[in-house]
Amino acid sequence: MRQLKIIGAVILCVLWGGCLLWLSPVCAAAAARYPQSISQDYMAGLATEKIEQALAAAQETRRHELRLVRQPQAMRLPAGQLICEVELPHGLNFSGQTPVVIKAYVDDQFYRQAVLYYQVRLYAPVLVATHDLQLERALTAADVKCEERCLENAQAEYLTDVKELGDSVPIRFIKGGTLITRNMLTTPIVVQSGAPVKLVTQLNGVAVQTEGVAMQRGRRGAIIRVRNARSGKVLRGKVIDATTVEIAN
Repeated sequence: MRQLKIIGAVILCVLWGGCLLWLSPVCAAAAARYPQSISQDYMAGLATEKIEQALAAAQETRRHELRLVRQPQAMRLPAGQLICEVELPHGLNFSGQTPVVIKAYVDDQFYRQAVLYYQVRLYAPVLVATHDLQLERALTAADVKCEERCLENAQAEYLTDVKELGDSVPIRFIKGGTLITRNMLTTPIVVQSGAPVKLVTQLNGVAVQTEGVAMQRGRRGAIIRVRNARSGKVLRGKVIDATTVEIAN
């Protein structure tokens, strides 16, 4: 009799592919109370679509990859009209993880939320150092190569063409294999401390020039101290080229 009661307490609920699945009365009650569910795959689809929309809104055209790092279990919900809202609470993160929040509403009432974490990686052809690049050494085409790489910082201004190097020099030591960004380079030093320079200025609309001596080394566009060779007065001026410094009025 006891065995019959046990058998009677078990409910045959699914017949699938020749396999019998049995569900206890407790599970059957839970299924009746929460008849709706959101699967892991469905949540991943919503999250992926949200990330793609954010990339399009940012006009991001570089090749990208999405990798799901962590996702929650399937979500069970009570009966009612189901609506899912998808949010990127912190926007896109190209160097770490991007959380995507899915909020489930039943009959317009918030019920539960789930969080999925993605790695969003951008790829683009960029210049890469072929070897260690020394500080202040002029660069040539042999110092770099163009390769498609995963971008370490999506906001950085990466160089993509050898012509962009111009006559620039590294502003710091650059290790071989490093992706080259514009802020790693600068213009070369063209004026050395103690070098004779021509001081030019505008006086009442008339160009005036005199001889001077640089008291600091400087790059094009830099402001340095110079000394008027005739008067001995120390002035500040903008480096125009290797022999010319413009004195502001």
